[in-house]
Amino acid sequence: MVVQRLLVSFLLTSTLHWIEVLGENKNDTHSPRVVGGNIVTNRELGGYIVAMRYDGSFACGGTLVQDLIVLTAAHCFEQRRIKEKWLISGGVSMLNEIGVSRRIRKIIIPKAFSMDTMEMDVAVVLMDRPMVGNGIGKLSLCDKPLEVGRSLTVAGFGMVKSGGTNPGQYLRQTTVPIDSKEYCRKAYRKIIAITNSMLCASEKGKRDACTLDSGGPLVYKNQVCGIVSFGIGCASSRYPGVYTDVTYAKPFITKIINMLMSQT
Repeated sequence: MVVQRLLVSFLLTSTLHWIEVLGENKNDTHSPRVVGGNIVTNRELGGYIVAMRYDGSFACGGTLVQDLIVLTAAHCFEQRRIKEKWLISGGVSMLNEIGVSRRIRKIIIPKAFSMDTMEMDVAVVLMDRPMVGNGIGKLSLCDKPLEVGRSLTVAGFGMVKSGGTNPGQYLRQTTVPIDSKEYCRKAYRKIIAITNSMLCASEKGKRDACTLDSGGPLVYKNQVCGIVSFGIGCASSRYPGVYTDVTYAKPFITKIINMLMSQT
């Protein structure tokens, strides 16, 4: 199957983690980065989104969950393992803004993570100094699983549309409802296994995260409940966006945060 071969190649060689499928969104030529979303400031959202750059180029989003801790996706660090090349910027609503910048001290990724399966696509990042400042805020971790149909907010600096090559300059947000695990597994059944560490959400054909939104948060009531992980196309009518389920990953996340904070 062509799509399956694309996915295998993509997972092994790419760092973008959003697959363009021929025929998807062919009429969607002017979709914004967070597809179907609107421009927003970081302050309006709550100041919790960070922009993560590697070797000077924007790579992923992330969520500030403590002054020293950022939550993001494990796949963001594939082929980007030199921590000295990373720069994390907080309080920015445009990628040309400087904001409050910090370096990375440690990156912790679960042993269960695999580029082949995308299982446990989460990373806990310790910064060199606390990220504090005017307009910078934090999110708590999701405290319980959310029911199917619940609308959550996703935001990021990702692609203008499927098939793009560069991030946008502006932070955008949109809302997406949670899909049932059964529906998501059926949609991806010939491509990749949807595991318990994943949740799916999107307004089919209308609203979704996109390439370079990776690592950013899926938010409900000031809690980060998902981490942008992967998908096929953007706002596809067939494939929902896939996120790391923070509720499922919470024991790992909490354990690592406690360990890192005890060492500071």
